[in-house]
Amino acid sequence: MPDWKLTWEGSIKEFPDLTERVWVTERPPGGCFNYIALREVKGRDVTYPYPVLILPGMASHGEQLIHVSWHGIQPIEPAIPDSMIPIYLVRRGHLVYTIDYRTHFVLPDVKDLSFMLDWGWETWLGDIKETVNKVMEVSGRDRVILIGESFGGIASMNYVTIHPEDVKAIVLLDGAPIRASVIQTLPVRSVDDIRASKLYAVPSILTGGKYPGNMVNTVWLKALYNPAIPSPEPGFKTLGDYLMNIAYNQGLADPYSYPTSPPQAIFAVLATLDPYWPVRLFIEPMDQFRTKYVEVKVPILAIISGLFGMKVADMDLVKRLMSDVIILDGYGHLDVYANPNNVRDVNEPVHKWLIRIKD
Repeated sequence: MPDWKLTWEGSIKEFPDLTERVWVTERPPGGCFNYIALREVKGRDVTYPYPVLILPGMASHGEQLIHVSWHGIQPIEPAIPDSMIPIYLVRRGHLVYTIDYRTHFVLPDVKDLSFMLDWGWETWLGDIKETVNKVMEVSGRDRVILIGESFGGIASMNYVTIHPEDVKAIVLLDGAPIRASVIQTLPVRSVDDIRASKLYAVPSILTGGKYPGNMVNTVWLKALYNPAIPSPEPGFKTLGDYLMNIAYNQGLADPYSYPTSPPQAIFAVLATLDPYWPVRLFIEPMDQFRTKYVEVKVPILAIISGLFGMKVADMDLVKRLMSDVIILDGYGHLDVYANPNNVRDVNEPVHKWLIRIKD
């Protein structure tokens, strides 16, 4: 068993009615970057019989899902806590856990990222297995509910194919299986290509235009703290308007019609992502998992955004696999996680679905 160390226990500053515990453990092969953390959020009453483990999306992390912060740096305090699914579920009787992946322990000033060459599906699913084991140990339960956001949804599906005994049900929040063509845009196709090109990781901040992705780019914070900064491009009044249009074009948000993405919420998410994500997780074949998706017996709910999820999801596979599917017309990818309207359109349906399948 790995040596999990309890590093924090106490009330949550933003939500004093809730408590948080954080454990950290070192993972093979050791070293300063090979760590993961497990976060538990608990309310006064736990009435739902199965613990929920939320697997974050690409470059996201448990700290962000609970606090909208990155290593304690919090651009803004959450304005609508119920739009954050960990908080929403805990306040309705669920015991919720989430994970900080290894990427959360890699800081922006790290220059040599060659260690990420080994961060593929075997590593990631091994980390999730140890996390699930810890959740079952501290909760006293023998199965968990997996909620996967974006990449976390794909991780949930891959995980259940090799550890079906661990999983009671799965919720995919804009994380349904994607079409193979979606991931064929990188200039590398194999581990040997990664090694030769030294493209071990991609930066998380990708804005395009005058603000290309790079790790010292604070454009999201600039727009968040200085909303009146003029736009760098004609056709937009402010930098915030310009960036929200980029987010719209990338399918991340819809500031123009329902659900009317609030710029502050979108910018806060983008400003608190982890800096790097391993390329190997993009290009490593997943056939050994996908071929077993049809064998998965647990109930699955998929919530799919209209602007992003519907364009990348393998809808034929979704229709074959999912117990229930909710399509959110007009929603961008980040709207599913950070939008006042998601309380009614996402979090409430998830809670009701979990209640329905609890027995």
